[in-house]
Amino acid sequence: MLNQIRWHQPNAEVNPLEYLNFPRWYVHWRNGRRMNKYIGKELDKRYSENKADPENTRTKAVIDLVIQAYTSQDKANLPENLDPLFREFAIRQIRLFFFAGHDSTSSTICYIFHLLSTNPSALARLRAEHDRVFGLDPSAASTLLSSKPHLAKSLAYTQAVIKESLRLFTPAASTRAGDPRVALTSDAGTSLPTASAIVLMVHTEMHRSPKYWPRPDDFIPERWLVGPDHELYPRKGAWRAFEHGPRNCIAQDVVMVELSVVLAMVAREFDFTECYAEWDALHPAKTKGRKTYRGERAYQVQEGAAHPADGYPCQVSVRRR
Repeated sequence: MLNQIRWHQPNAEVNPLEYLNFPRWYVHWRNGRRMNKYIGKELDKRYSENKADPENTRTKAVIDLVIQAYTSQDKANLPENLDPLFREFAIRQIRLFFFAGHDSTSSTICYIFHLLSTNPSALARLRAEHDRVFGLDPSAASTLLSSKPHLAKSLAYTQAVIKESLRLFTPAASTRAGDPRVALTSDAGTSLPTASAIVLMVHTEMHRSPKYWPRPDDFIPERWLVGPDHELYPRKGAWRAFEHGPRNCIAQDVVMVELSVVLAMVAREFDFTECYAEWDALHPAKTKGRKTYRGERAYQVQEGAAHPADGYPCQVSVRRR
C-alpha cells in the first residue's frame, strides 16, 4: 500500500500528460493484484470460520463485520464460497478502509509531534497530563490502557492537541455534488450556483481563515478547552477535520482514541526534532526557490492524503530525564 501511495499522481487533473507514465500504471496494477490476493485470501478464511461458528460476534474487525453482515440474511443456507461479485466489492471496500485508516492517520501523527516539538510549553503540559493520568512511569501506560481503556478518552489536553493539529494540517479535503437548488455565497456576497458542479471544500484554508479563527496560524490547543464566552472558542461548524453530515468520517471516534493512545505511549519516551536544514543541504537541486508556505517548511503535499513535504526528515531521540 505504501508503494501504491508513492506512485500516486496528484497532478493528473492539471497535467493530463502524466497519464502517459506507463510504469505507474504497471506498478498500480501489480500492487492492486497483490493487495486483492491477500485480502481475498483472508476474506475466504474468515468466511469459513464464520460458517463453522455463525454465532461468534465477539470480533469487531472490519473484515469480520463484512462477513457477519453478508451471512446474517440466511445463516442456515450459506453457499460453499462467497459470491464473486460480493467478494470483489468487499475487497475494494476493505482496501479503502486500510488506506483511509493508515494514510491520513500516519500523516497526522507526524504533524502532532512536529507541532509539539516546536511548542515546548504544549509538550510539557501534555506530558504532565500523562503523568497525572498514568503515573510517572511511562512504561506503565500500556498496561493501564489495556486494563482501563476508558483512560484514553479522559485526556482532555491530549484531545485538544490532536484537534488543533488537525485544524492546522488537515490530511484530506471533501467534495459535494452540486444541486440546482443550492447556491453558495462568497465572502464578497456573490451568489455562486452549484448546479452541474462539484464543490471542493479545502479544509485547511477554512481552518486558517481569520474570519472563523482568532490567531489562525498559531498552535493553541487551549482554544478547545475554553468556554463559549472566550474569544478563542471555536465557531460552530468551522472545524471540519472529519467533515459533517452524511459524508463525515465513520471512523472519527476510533481515530481520536488511536491518536491518544499513540501519544500516551510515545510522547514521554522520545523527543522529535525536524531536520529540514540538513535535508535541504543534502538535496540542493530539490529545494530551489521557495521552501516554505505560511512560514512552515513542513508544508503539506499530496501523496494520497496530505503529508509533510519531503517525507518529514527528523531526528528521534530517547528523552533525557
